[in-house]
Amino acid sequence: MQLPQELTICLGAPVCDTGATVMEQGANSDHSAQSGPRDRSPQTYRNVVITDQMAADAIQRYVSSRFCCSSSTGEELVIKELTQIPLYRYRLESFTETRHNEKTSKPYTGQRIDGPDRGDPPQLWDIVVQTPNMFHEGSKRLPLPHSAVVKECHKCQGRKRCKCTGCGGSGQFRCRCSSRQRSKNKRCHACSGSGRRRCSKCSGRGRKVCASCKGEGRLLHYQQLNVSWKTLQSEFLSKPPAQESTFPLSLLQKVSGEVILKDDDMMLHPPATSAESSETANAFETVFQDHRKSCGSSCHILRQRKTVEVIPVARVQYEYRGQILSSHVYGREHRVYAKRNPNVLFCGCSVM
Repeated sequence: MQLPQELTICLGAPVCDTGATVMEQGANSDHSAQSGPRDRSPQTYRNVVITDQMAADAIQRYVSSRFCCSSSTGEELVIKELTQIPLYRYRLESFTETRHNEKTSKPYTGQRIDGPDRGDPPQLWDIVVQTPNMFHEGSKRLPLPHSAVVKECHKCQGRKRCKCTGCGGSGQFRCRCSSRQRSKNKRCHACSGSGRRRCSKCSGRGRKVCASCKGEGRLLHYQQLNVSWKTLQSEFLSKPPAQESTFPLSLLQKVSGEVILKDDDMMLHPPATSAESSETANAFETVFQDHRKSCGSSCHILRQRKTVEVIPVARVQYEYRGQILSSHVYGREHRVYAKRNPNVLFCGCSVM
């Protein structure tokens, strides 16, 4: 049985001759709200059909890697029936920007103060922040205009130095030399027999430069705007036909397919049921709502991207050593799934 090397994806056509469900060809990746109408002409996509030869080679590799078989396995394996059951992976990505303010401070070294006397601090989303490339995550921190004020350092009360926490301000601490050493008149090299050692943290001064103000005595308090960009991503797979319900969909997470639709815009809308099945439309609607709920008043969706990928899957019935067997070949990597390992594949030798 010979199958075509290519699969044509055309708008509105429910089934192609190969048995593969077809889908609408959408806009390309740089489509925007201001662009013209989408190109809805039929498109041809390669690598979405598994041929007899592809299936035979994949099963031969699978058998050879798991069982003790001779090199003639490929000659003994004959494809009897191959049914295309391509499945689809749907992905929605939402590129979000999140903003929030937090109080912070730094040592005041005489720099210009942008305080409330210059005006009221702007609202959270009134500040213009340069956005990175879409769907590239990152973060940025910048001071909120007109929010700065200078105050005395709360830790050292403006003294610029604080009591050393290592020695409690005494500049020394008890040496750990043992009483046995002292009873034998053995002088400790660390304390020279005095029993007290100079604190190394403050060099014996008892006070250290304030860690908060770095010895300046004053702090510049201000509001800091924290901006982060992240991509929310959700994906789901189309369900196989009822007769293929035993095929584990989790296997498709480890293989690739071919992208047949990629659409991105400022804000996408759930697909219409006329273009896709009602089950797919409902799943997309749920994903859209989940992304919107994830973004509250402090988070905005800047752009969304929808991707549809077709993953080739084929059920293969083949004859091997006089028995009719069945397996699935899936993904562009042509991996093989066999629900049961047939006894006919064993050659009688033990595998350690």
